[in-house]
Amino acid sequence: MKIGFAGNLEKEGIAEFRLRLMEQASALGEGVLALDSVEALRAEDPAPELLVVIGGDGTLLRFASAAAQRDIPILGVNLGRIGFLSEIALEQFPEAIERIQRGDYRTETRMMLLCSVNGEPYASCLNDILVSKQSFSGTIHVDIFCDGQTVGSVFSDGIIASTPTGSTAYNLSAGGPVVTQSLDSIVVTTVCSHTLHIRPIVSAPDAVWTFHVNGEGFVAGDGIRLRRVNPDDRIVVTRSDRRVKFIRFSEHNVFDLIRQKLT
Repeated sequence: MKIGFAGNLEKEGIAEFRLRLMEQASALGEGVLALDSVEALRAEDPAPELLVVIGGDGTLLRFASAAAQRDIPILGVNLGRIGFLSEIALEQFPEAIERIQRGDYRTETRMMLLCSVNGEPYASCLNDILVSKQSFSGTIHVDIFCDGQTVGSVFSDGIIASTPTGSTAYNLSAGGPVVTQSLDSIVVTTVCSHTLHIRPIVSAPDAVWTFHVNGEGFVAGDGIRLRRVNPDDRIVVTRSDRRVKFIRFSEHNVFDLIRQKLT
């Protein structure tokens, strides 16, 4: 098996941790490959059969779209503070590889969101799409539509459209609901809204959400700015045809994770 190893090399110690895990995998008879960027993952031919991502959730999110595009399952090795998406700790890696070799694991798939601006597709995201105001002060004015129906107009710091995976991230901090991973859906939550009659909404996964911006702002996907938006721009969010695959060795209880990691 060809295993790719990725991490945020700008963080101290990641390169050394990656080398250690590559040596452990090689000692177990696996082929290893160092991937220094998302672009390297996209360009590698043939693609690795497994991607090991070392770090926190932010690093894993950075590589998720490229892995989904190439249908590569991810094994997350947590070195971050929260690690909702990772499966194992650093010291568990050799045992994890042995279990994969025995077929003693399962593959979990997670839905993604596709973001388009003025008809141009920008990104498939695992966690969320954020439409946000440009500056610290003031608010952004956005008209919201779901499947062509008017939801309303809001003045707020921003609007989050999240997957069930992302429901425990920014959406949760903004007062949105937790959605269990077994239910594909899109959650739309406003951030610090001045329009109090619009509450968090959970829609079908194939719903088409349109956000008509009446001011200047920006769009971000999984925490990364995609582009600036201007008055009359239209951001469309719906389910992507890509899904992220995760290697799992046990069932994940999202409520246990919230209690353990967010208290």
